[in-house]
Amino acid sequence: MTLARRSFIFLFWSLLLLAGGFGLARRYPALLTRSTTPPVKSAADHDDHAGHDHGPGEHDDHDHGANGHDDGHAHGGEDAPTDIAVSDQARQNLQLKTGPVALSDFWRTITIPAEVQEKEGHSESRITAAVNGLILKVYVLPGQLVGPGDPLFDIQTTGDVLANAQSSLLKTIQELDLVEAELNRLKPITDQGAVPGVRLLEKQYEKQRLEIQRQVQIQELLVRGISLDQIEEIIRTKVLLRQFTVAVPGGTPKAEPSTRAPRINRRLVLPVSYQSAPRNSPAADVQYSVEKINVFPGKFVQTGEELCDLALHTTLRLAGMSFQSESEIISRVFEQKLPLRAIFDAGPAESVERDNLQVEFVENVVDSRTGLFRFYLPLQNEVLRDVEGDNGVKFRVWRFKPGQRARLLIPAEEWKQQIVLPMEAVVREGPDAFVFRANGKLFERVPVTVRYEDPRQVVVADDGSLFLGDEVALNGAYQLNLALKKLQGSGV
Repeated sequence: MTLARRSFIFLFWSLLLLAGGFGLARRYPALLTRSTTPPVKSAADHDDHAGHDHGPGEHDDHDHGANGHDDGHAHGGEDAPTDIAVSDQARQNLQLKTGPVALSDFWRTITIPAEVQEKEGHSESRITAAVNGLILKVYVLPGQLVGPGDPLFDIQTTGDVLANAQSSLLKTIQELDLVEAELNRLKPITDQGAVPGVRLLEKQYEKQRLEIQRQVQIQELLVRGISLDQIEEIIRTKVLLRQFTVAVPGGTPKAEPSTRAPRINRRLVLPVSYQSAPRNSPAADVQYSVEKINVFPGKFVQTGEELCDLALHTTLRLAGMSFQSESEIISRVFEQKLPLRAIFDAGPAESVERDNLQVEFVENVVDSRTGLFRFYLPLQNEVLRDVEGDNGVKFRVWRFKPGQRARLLIPAEEWKQQIVLPMEAVVREGPDAFVFRANGKLFERVPVTVRYEDPRQVVVADDGSLFLGDEVALNGAYQLNLALKKLQGSGV
């Protein structure tokens, strides 16, 4: 090929490439202006951008926070702090307690509602009229504290039954006096042989008969509501009793009997169960509360009519109400005598807890309307205070009251070797849970996994977040977390 031909071909391809490049440049002009650095905007561009109004849905790429950075993002390579220093004063203000992480056995519980109830047949006493009569005086007030032997009412008898019983007793007493006098007369002359001994023996038999009759008549008066002291007064004065005092059962009236009255042998006229306990025995310290008074001065009452209601709230019971699906758990707790915990509602911001309660018995009947069955736990009541009113009248305030609501924590499943912490040691923040690990005055917030929690304790998973022996805050986690969030600048 000649040199002229080669020059022609080279020129032809050169023009062809230039034409193609020019066409591409016209079709895609950005290829000629693209740069690796952003264009520098002019002041006019900034002014134009600042004056542009954005619509409600438009986004401003250059809208930053007050510090020139996007809100919610950390800049400069600094992380938010996860620990907080607690001064000695702050520890005292929080009453902060720490303890080591350890493994222990834990019972998972279920919560069952319960109600405080009176112990049927033992927590209440009805005082009834033993005779027909007229109420003369009421000694007590509703809510007043009374003990065995304290007077309740004065009643004036209006029937003939009580009067006839008193007359028969007085007649027997007079006959006994005559027989005793005759025995005193016959004994000396019988010893001298002037009178046969059989006559003396007959008088002795008659005396025994009259003494037995006297004891029976005294018991009849006791059944009709007359006390031993009043009977002794009848015998001393030889006057029928038209007015007598109804007293709290279990003791003698507080009024001192006359020393001139002959004493009645209590063991001869009273069964053992009727004999009052000595004043220094525990039974003598029983105190009743007057729940309700059903009469007033001037009211006529008949035999058997209720005069007042007395309550003995020393021992109550808790009635738990469980569904039939929980019967197996309740039965196991009852059979194995496992301890239960009760939480009582004592006020808007407090509660009272009692541990080591045990099921006394379980009902074998299911309520057809509610599907519930009940089980019962004995509950020892506590005296909060005694308040003294006018004229020495006392009123008692009990810790637990019938009708009070409670929650029972029933052991359902035993978990071996778990990390168990108090409820105050764990703080919730959304779906996360944290505890604070102590290192001197520093407390580090550590995320943990909660396996179970009840109103008192939390079970934390042993997943490596905490190690055995780690010292953690046992209370005050909420306050520590609040202080840490303020330190992080969360604005809380």
